[in-house]
Amino acid sequence: MTTHTGNVRIGRLHGVGARRRPTPCTTPQNPLARAYAQRLLEVLTGMRPQEQLLAFATEDVYDRVRTLRALGCLRADGSRPLLQRVFDSAPRHDALEVTALVRIGARTETLAFRLECRALRRSQNVTWRFTALESRW
Repeated sequence: MTTHTGNVRIGRLHGVGARRRPTPCTTPQNPLARAYAQRLLEVLTGMRPQEQLLAFATEDVYDRVRTLRALGCLRADGSRPLLQRVFDSAPRHDALEVTALVRIGARTETLAFRLECRALRRSQNVTWRFTALESRW
């Protein structure tokens, strides 16, 4: 039973036990975002050569990757970093903003990047490029 006292409602709490709709944290391009996150993680950890990003990154991002790789933050504790979850959103039809959770030993780090789509002139093939990269390291 709920009692009303002026503007104060005493009794059942609203929202307790209520089902909430899950907020969408991925788009249909999530497999693409996950593949690019895995590729970036492998380059940052030294499992892939950095040159593999030349065609997939702007000059600023390529320089940032070089810096992060030189710092060696993802090789701590001798354990291999593991890509856990990848969240993405599409602010435009030709852009994806991605956040990846990376497990390194006992800690979890985040990696955020932006992908933008561009069509190649000679063919109708479409490619995605890293245009921004942020990390806590």
